[in-house]
Amino acid sequence: MKTRDRILLCALELFNEHGEPNVTTLDIANELDISPGNLYYHFRGKEALLEDLLADFMAKTYDLLHLEAQIETLEAEDYWLFLHLLFEAIVADRFLFQDLSNLMGRYPFIAKSMRQWIEALRKILRTLLLALREQERLCCDDRALERLLDALCQTVLFWLDYQRISQGEGDQPTEAVQQVLGLLLPYLDPDTRDWMSNLIERYD
Repeated sequence: MKTRDRILLCALELFNEHGEPNVTTLDIANELDISPGNLYYHFRGKEALLEDLLADFMAKTYDLLHLEAQIETLEAEDYWLFLHLLFEAIVADRFLFQDLSNLMGRYPFIAKSMRQWIEALRKILRTLLLALREQERLCCDDRALERLLDALCQTVLFWLDYQRISQGEGDQPTEAVQQVLGLLLPYLDPDTRDWMSNLIERYD
């Protein structure tokens, strides 16, 4: 593995484990047993590292957040797969979601990119909800749909951080997916609700 790739992987692991504010470039260099100068040759400071890691996260989740052309062909179980893949990506780069508002406040480029990411997340989730409603699987008016959309977005953004704070851990997508699917249950028609409840139990 090239030194540049090793640095990125090490930075990601340390950021995920300790939180970005608690990791310095010296910590990364020491962990890799390379000189600070060698690290600086590849990345001129922690901000450069964050830019590459953020770009990688955006690339990994781009296709998930731009499914519009496939929405009409999605089956109910595809919603589970969508959420599972989304939370896998979030878990892999979970440092971005640990105290997100603080991270956005300290790095304007992260604030800009994450706002765009959240906007894309909200758009695709709304499209998915509208598709379910069009199929008469989701029963709610426009106002209720917007409230449900807010709850879904908040859960996606903050569930892992909530788990980490409340239980001391938060690196598994399972409970996050179950939580999001559970939010849908009261709005589903009886047949879809029963199917979704069984899916949540199987996923456990």
